Amino acid sequence: MKCLIIFIFTVATCYAGVEFSGRARNFSIELLHYTQLETHGHVVISPFGIWSLMTGVALGATGKSRSQLQRAFLLPKEQISIINGYKNLTKTVLDPTTLGVTLASRNFLFLDNGFNIFETFRKMLTTDFEAKLIELDFKDSDSAARVANTAIKDSGATVSNVLRSDDFGNSRMILTNVISFKGLWLSPFNVSDTNIEPFYDENKKKIGEVKMMYQRAMLPYSNIQEMAATVLELPYGDGKKYSMLVILPYPKVSVSEVYKKFSTITLKDIFERLESDTLEYGLEDVDVKLPRFKISTNVVLNKPLNSMGVFDIFNSKLASFERITSEEIFISAIVHKADIEVTESGTVASADTSAYFADRISTPNFEANRPFIYFVMEKSTTTVIFSGIYSKPSVF
Repeated sequence: MKCLIIFIFTVATCYAGVEFSGRARNFSIELLHYTQLETHGHVVISPFGIWSLMTGVALGATGKSRSQLQRAFLLPKEQISIINGYKNLTKTVLDPTTLGVTLASRNFLFLDNGFNIFETFRKMLTTDFEAKLIELDFKDSDSAARVANTAIKDSGATVSNVLRSDDFGNSRMILTNVISFKGLWLSPFNVSDTNIEPFYDENKKKIGEVKMMYQRAMLPYSNIQEMAATVLELPYGDGKKYSMLVILPYPKVSVSEVYKKFSTITLKDIFERLESDTLEYGLEDVDVKLPRFKISTNVVLNKPLNSMGVFDIFNSKLASFERITSEEIFISAIVHKADIEVTESGTVASADTSAYFADRISTPNFEANRPFIYFVMEKSTTTVIFSGIYSKPSVF
């Protein structure tokens, strides 16, 4: 039985259908939870990039392979519903009209010479998912990797050397998604205000140092006691469509404790709270301290997806991809690579407890000098483009 390897590569460079969006959003929360267990809590992933690619994979699956993917990704059963939902959501999320934000997603399908896929699946990927199809000689792995990486680079992707020659070894088909995000803050930080400051764990123990950015600006801010956290929204561009949501646990509260609250509180709930607090208190100044940071993640997603109930596609005896080819194939690995940089100009992706229960009379203080959660969002659909946890400080 031959093996099908699927690679997902995503990169974010930082400076500085609505119903269907709910499906992607819930998947994002769950996947970040299981992925951070593999990376010891310091991580960045692109749920939207993974979801985009795996939705296409689900359309080629049959039997239990398909039903497990449908449950994990909350996909509808009808083929046409999946396709239409994908097209509607990506059209909204990837809308290129916001000044100060560049966002692009590209799909590629690399086929080994002589490996035949059904015309219906080929047409669906190239037409509905707009994947660029390239046939290569996988036996000449060095040449295959060179041609594939050139094609990815020529598409405008801001990354090089996505695939290695080893990736083509036993593969017959490689499906790749490349997503890039560059966003300028609506309210940028002043570089001259950035200083090296200590970074602590949740128990106020110093664990390192960071370059801490600072600004006082009128930003959406809320104290959400049900989550034991404060929340800050940092808008990109014109502030209407894209933003970074930063969730900072109270002192002596861990990131994992706050993350568990997503079982009852949604990202939509958080945005509604930010909006209601803005209406009640007005948009007022917040003292913000946020580390400059860069995170790179390279993780195999097999185990996180196992935790979400996806097993058969990785098993050579159980995998069923009868909509793709008449040959017997399975997925050996799903590899996810992501990078994010957050600086004064934007994203390329301590007070005591009583202060967090204070009213809004004084200037709120949001000092992210301990582990926090972040989401880069498309607001109208509440879609998570990039997400992660910052917990291992470094001077960047």
